[in-house]
Amino acid sequence: MSKIILCTGGARSGKSEFAERLITAKKGNYVYVATGQAFDDEMRDRIARHRKRRGTQWKTFEVPTDLPAVWSKILHSGERILVDCLTMYCTNAMLAAGDLETQEDYNRLEAQVLQDIKQVLTATRTVNDCTVVFVTNELGLGVVPENRLARLFRDLAGKVNQTVAEEADHVYMTLSGISIDIKALEVDVNG
Repeated sequence: MSKIILCTGGARSGKSEFAERLITAKKGNYVYVATGQAFDDEMRDRIARHRKRRGTQWKTFEVPTDLPAVWSKILHSGERILVDCLTMYCTNAMLAAGDLETQEDYNRLEAQVLQDIKQVLTATRTVNDCTVVFVTNELGLGVVPENRLARLFRDLAGKVNQTVAEEADHVYMTLSGISIDIKALEVDVNG
């Protein structure tokens, strides 16, 4: 059966490096699913540094939106898959959606993104001997954002993170370069 892992943490916490080490700790065909898009020089530089750090041992798919459309191909491209990152996937979905003037507009977007993620998770469980590691940013530990769009983004990313965490076999949180298995520490209020 496949294994699903979620790696979360704040910006620049070391979560992506940790996720890469998780993937490369075992032999296999390594697949990197990049959700980032290079809209400016800073992002182009960031992507170039990520590529250099990974080296040539990875097969890369650039998938800023509509992950389900290519997920089957990705699943059959290697046994060890890293998706970096879900937060950027949410950003791209919001950009593609355009103006989110009404709550109904946002509700439609949220439903579509959550459906995408659930499709990917369901398809992943149908593959044997595959490990998929999702990277995401942990949001909402600070103050409530002052503008509506930022609050909608936080809400969407939070729901995506919860959806993946619920299905994941392990959820690791990285703080200042130190990773802990927070799912292993989960409190069972029903038990």
